[in-house]
Amino acid sequence: MAILSRPERLFDDVLIRPAQPGQEDIVLDLLAEAAAWLHSRGITQWPPRFPTDSIQAQIAAGEALLVGEAQRPIATLAVAEGDPELWGSGTAPAYYISRLAVARRASGVGLGYHVIDWVACKAVERGWQYVRLATASNNPALRRYYERVGFKHVGDPPHARWPTSLYERKVKQRQHGRQER
Repeated sequence: MAILSRPERLFDDVLIRPAQPGQEDIVLDLLAEAAAWLHSRGITQWPPRFPTDSIQAQIAAGEALLVGEAQRPIATLAVAEGDPELWGSGTAPAYYISRLAVARRASGVGLGYHVIDWVACKAVERGWQYVRLATASNNPALRRYYERVGFKHVGDPPHARWPTSLYERKVKQRQHGRQER
Protein backbone atom coordinates (compact mmCIF):
# COMPACT_ATOMS: atom_id res chain seq x y z
CA MET A 1 0.00 0.00 0.00
CA ALA A 2 1.39 3.41 -0.98
CA ILE A 3 2.21 5.81 1.85
CA LEU A 4 0.13 8.55 0.19
CA SER A 5 -2.74 8.57 -2.30
CA ARG A 6 -3.39 12.31 -2.61
CA PRO A 7 -1.51 15.53 -1.84
CA GLU A 8 -1.08 16.53 1.81
CA ARG A 9 0.20 19.72 3.36
CA LEU A 10 3.69 19.19 4.77
CA PHE A 11 3.89 22.71 6.27
CA ASP A 12 2.89 26.24 5.19
CA ASP A 13 2.25 26.12 1.41
CA VAL A 14 4.50 23.10 0.89
CA LEU A 15 2.72 19.95 -0.30
CA ILE A 16 3.87 16.36 -0.47
CA ARG A 17 2.24 14.30 -3.18
CA PRO A 18 2.66 11.15 -5.22
CA ALA A 19 4.57 11.60 -8.45
CA GLN A 20 2.40 10.80 -11.45
CA PRO A 21 3.15 9.07 -14.75
CA GLY A 22 4.67 11.70 -17.01
CA GLN A 23 6.56 13.34 -14.14
CA GLU A 24 9.60 11.08 -14.42
CA ASP A 25 11.80 13.92 -15.66
CA ILE A 26 10.85 16.11 -12.69
CA VAL A 27 12.02 13.38 -10.30
CA LEU A 28 15.08 12.57 -12.41
CA ASP A 29 16.08 16.25 -12.67
CA LEU A 30 15.94 16.69 -8.87
CA LEU A 31 18.02 13.55 -8.38
CA ALA A 32 20.51 14.60 -11.09
CA GLU A 33 20.93 18.03 -9.45
CA ALA A 34 21.69 16.34 -6.11
CA ALA A 35 24.10 13.89 -7.77
CA ALA A 36 25.96 16.77 -9.47
CA TRP A 37 26.19 18.69 -6.20
CA LEU A 38 27.55 15.60 -4.41
CA HIS A 39 30.04 15.02 -7.22
CA SER A 40 31.22 18.66 -6.98
CA ARG A 41 32.07 17.91 -3.35
CA GLY A 42 34.05 14.79 -4.30
CA ILE A 43 31.29 12.32 -3.41
CA THR A 44 30.26 9.79 -6.01
CA GLN A 45 27.16 8.34 -4.42
CA TRP A 46 24.59 8.38 -7.22
CA PRO A 47 24.83 8.07 -10.98
CA PRO A 48 24.68 11.34 -12.93
CA ARG A 49 21.11 10.35 -13.86
CA PHE A 50 19.07 7.41 -12.62
CA PRO A 51 17.48 5.16 -15.26
CA THR A 52 14.00 6.25 -16.26
CA ASP A 53 12.59 2.76 -15.78
CA SER A 54 13.55 2.72 -12.09
CA ILE A 55 11.57 5.93 -11.55
CA GLN A 56 8.66 4.61 -13.61
CA ALA A 57 8.50 1.53 -11.39
CA GLN A 58 8.49 3.67 -8.23
CA ILE A 59 5.78 5.95 -9.65
CA ALA A 60 3.67 2.95 -10.67
CA ALA A 61 4.03 1.52 -7.15
CA GLY A 62 3.06 4.85 -5.55
CA GLU A 63 6.49 5.09 -3.90
CA ALA A 64 7.89 8.18 -5.68
CA LEU A 65 6.91 11.45 -4.01
CA LEU A 66 7.36 15.11 -4.86
CA VAL A 67 7.55 17.95 -2.36
CA GLY A 68 6.88 21.63 -3.01
CA GLU A 69 4.27 23.97 -4.29
CA ALA A 70 1.84 22.46 -6.78
CA GLN A 71 3.78 23.60 -9.88
CA ARG A 72 7.30 23.82 -8.43
CA PRO A 73 8.71 20.66 -6.80
CA ILE A 74 11.73 21.29 -4.60
CA ALA A 75 12.38 17.76 -3.32
CA THR A 76 11.77 14.14 -4.08
CA LEU A 77 12.00 10.85 -2.26
CA ALA A 78 10.79 7.30 -2.51
CA VAL A 79 9.05 5.53 0.37
CA ALA A 80 8.49 1.78 0.25
CA GLU A 81 7.17 -0.79 2.68
CA GLY A 82 10.21 -2.99 2.32
CA ASP A 83 13.74 -3.31 1.04
CA PRO A 84 14.46 -7.05 1.11
CA GLU A 85 17.61 -6.68 -1.00
CA LEU A 86 19.40 -4.78 1.80
CA TRP A 87 17.31 -5.48 4.89
CA GLY A 88 16.04 -9.01 4.27
CA SER A 89 12.45 -10.06 4.74
CA GLY A 90 12.37 -10.89 8.45
CA THR A 91 12.37 -7.33 9.78
CA ALA A 92 9.62 -5.55 11.70
CA PRO A 93 7.26 -3.51 9.47
CA ALA A 94 8.66 -0.10 8.55
CA TYR A 95 8.74 2.56 5.89
CA TYR A 96 11.97 2.62 3.89
CA ILE A 97 13.17 5.98 2.60
CA SER A 98 15.39 6.19 -0.46
CA ARG A 99 16.48 8.76 -3.03
CA LEU A 100 15.76 11.74 -0.79
CA ALA A 101 16.96 14.83 -2.64
CA VAL A 102 16.32 18.51 -1.96
CA ALA A 103 16.89 21.09 -4.69
CA ARG A 104 19.79 23.42 -3.92
CA ARG A 105 17.44 26.43 -4.08
CA ALA A 106 15.56 24.92 -1.10
CA SER A 107 18.52 23.63 0.92
CA GLY A 108 19.35 24.81 4.41
CA VAL A 109 15.77 25.39 5.62
CA GLY A 110 15.17 21.99 7.22
CA LEU A 111 13.02 20.54 4.44
CA GLY A 112 14.67 17.14 4.75
CA TYR A 113 13.89 17.09 8.48
CA HIS A 114 10.23 17.89 7.77
CA VAL A 115 10.01 15.14 5.19
CA ILE A 116 11.60 12.55 7.47
CA ASP A 117 9.31 13.53 10.35
CA TRP A 118 6.31 13.25 8.03
CA VAL A 119 7.34 9.69 7.06
CA ALA A 120 7.79 8.87 10.77
CA CYS A 121 4.26 10.16 11.49
CA LYS A 122 2.93 7.94 8.70
CA ALA A 123 4.70 4.97 10.28
CA VAL A 124 3.02 5.76 13.61
CA GLU A 125 -0.37 5.93 11.86
CA ARG A 126 0.24 2.41 10.54
CA GLY A 127 1.18 1.21 14.01
CA TRP A 128 4.77 0.65 12.94
CA GLN A 129 7.77 1.44 15.11
CA TYR A 130 10.47 2.13 12.52
CA VAL A 131 11.58 4.20 9.56
CA ARG A 132 14.65 2.82 7.80
CA LEU A 133 17.07 3.86 5.11
CA ALA A 134 20.31 2.85 3.45
CA THR A 135 22.96 5.43 2.71
CA ALA A 136 26.48 5.52 1.35
CA SER A 137 28.87 4.42 4.06
CA ASN A 138 31.59 6.58 2.50
CA ASN A 139 29.60 9.83 2.97
CA PRO A 140 30.24 10.83 6.59
CA ALA A 141 28.38 14.15 6.31
CA LEU A 142 25.20 12.42 5.19
CA ARG A 143 25.57 9.79 7.88
CA ARG A 144 25.88 12.56 10.52
CA TYR A 145 22.80 14.25 9.06
CA TYR A 146 20.72 11.09 9.51
CA GLU A 147 22.11 10.57 13.01
CA ARG A 148 21.10 14.14 13.95
CA VAL A 149 17.49 13.38 12.97
CA GLY A 150 17.35 10.30 15.16
CA PHE A 151 18.57 7.43 13.01
CA LYS A 152 20.87 4.81 14.52
CA HIS A 153 23.44 2.89 12.51
CA VAL A 154 22.51 -0.80 12.54
CA GLY A 155 25.03 -2.31 10.16
CA ASP A 156 26.88 -2.37 6.86
CA PRO A 157 25.67 -5.25 4.70
CA PRO A 158 28.57 -7.05 3.03
CA HIS A 159 26.38 -8.12 0.08
CA ALA A 160 25.42 -4.58 -1.02
CA ARG A 161 26.37 -3.42 -4.53
CA TRP A 162 27.99 -0.24 -3.15
CA PRO A 163 29.46 0.73 0.26
CA THR A 164 26.24 0.92 2.29
CA SER A 165 25.26 1.72 5.85
CA LEU A 166 21.83 0.80 7.17
CA TYR A 167 20.04 3.20 9.51
CA GLU A 168 16.88 2.84 11.55
CA ARG A 169 14.82 5.36 13.49
CA LYS A 170 12.44 4.15 16.13
CA VAL A 171 9.23 6.15 16.30
CA LYS A 172 6.61 6.06 19.01
CA GLN A 173 3.23 7.51 19.73
CA ARG A 174 2.81 10.57 21.95
CA GLN A 175 -0.36 11.32 23.84
CA HIS A 176 -1.73 13.85 21.35
CA GLY A 177 -1.16 11.82 18.21
CA ARG A 178 2.15 13.40 17.19
CA GLN A 179 5.15 11.16 16.87
CA GLU A 180 8.40 11.73 18.64
CA ARG A 181 11.94 10.68 17.85
